[in-house]
Amino acid sequence: MLISARHSPALRSIAKQAVRSFHGTAVANDRIVVAVGGNALQRRGERLTIENMLKAAADMAPTIAQLVQEHQVVLCHGNGPQVGELALERSAATFDVLGAESMGQIGYVLAQALASVGCPSVPILTQVVVDPADPAFRAPSKFVGYDNNKK
Repeated sequence: MLISARHSPALRSIAKQAVRSFHGTAVANDRIVVAVGGNALQRRGERLTIENMLKAAADMAPTIAQLVQEHQVVLCHGNGPQVGELALERSAATFDVLGAESMGQIGYVLAQALASVGCPSVPILTQVVVDPADPAFRAPSKFVGYDNNKK
């Protein structure tokens, strides 16, 4: 999740405490943020399944584990394709529930992959309050479930 001026002052304050400025090279023990897009858990041409997400997470886990050796790592992820897939499966579910389900699912997949390379982690689910009057809703540029791999 990217923190912007549209987020609450409390959330911006927490983000400032969690992230230090990046000056080209990170010093050992700096806290760094690794952002994994939802599409990173889906290989081009493959179905979005738990098995395929586990494979993709297993491929990235050794690199993340190396970073953890010298840095405090905050791993965050997107979930667009996963929410889109869940929405197709359960049309009666609301997007807040689907978002929480996909966050739990992805957190679990990443935690399992990291544990397999000796890197314990703790998935945390978050909630974000979005202003329904935000002007960005007038002209959305990316829709939930959009797959960048399909062009």
